[in-house]
Amino acid sequence: MSPTQKKRFTIVAVIITGVAIATFFSLQAVQKNIEYFLTPSQISNGEFKVEQRYKVAGLVKNNSLITATNGITRDFTITDCANDVKVQYTGILPDLFREGQAIVAVGKLDSNKKMIAAQVLAKHDENYVPNEAAETMMMAQANKCDGADGAIKF
Repeated sequence: MSPTQKKRFTIVAVIITGVAIATFFSLQAVQKNIEYFLTPSQISNGEFKVEQRYKVAGLVKNNSLITATNGITRDFTITDCANDVKVQYTGILPDLFREGQAIVAVGKLDSNKKMIAAQVLAKHDENYVPNEAAETMMMAQANKCDGADGAIKF
């Protein structure tokens, strides 16, 4: 191999290595910021990783809302009529939040299958409700499960 070919080979090898490293770090960054959608049934089956961010959609179970003594931390239960997930949220809940309402909670799950929510979205339209959640909540309304107040419309 001539010196010119060795130099070109080295330059190409360095470029390919640089692109591979940049791609690796980009994929790692994207993977940490992805929010996967789960149903309460999937969480009950253990289909989640601790400390990974998830979106969980369901109905706020009737008589499950508990306000802590500080007045800003709330515990409640989300149900898909088959299984339940306990949620803890610190902050001001949306105006449309109430028991029996369809919501989406965004946060991390701990080892006890409890979600520590960073955000709670109360349904005002179907723009952010995943298809699986819509189907689950429609079944809840049809089955008149605990939490479905008859006001669910998709």
